[in-house]
Amino acid sequence: MTSNAPDDSNIELMNKYKAVFDSFIGPTEILVVGETMQVSDYSQFNWTMFNAEDRKVRRETVFPEQCRKAFEAGVRLVAE
Repeated sequence: MTSNAPDDSNIELMNKYKAVFDSFIGPTEILVVGETMQVSDYSQFNWTMFNAEDRKVRRETVFPEQCRKAFEAGVRLVAE
């Protein structure tokens, strides 16, 4: 799941979804990628609810690790 919200803001809801998916299709995993960048240049928009610099730093530092985790989840999926 990707969203504008912090990573842990919807974890209760995600756990409920996970329980439903687990019961219908088998074991599932949750990987939340929050506080994502919606645009490459926030200065073009009047979006005061986001701190553009924080989003940029997060994209450069946290997002690569989240992508690695997503890739590893895909590898596990194919291997099973």
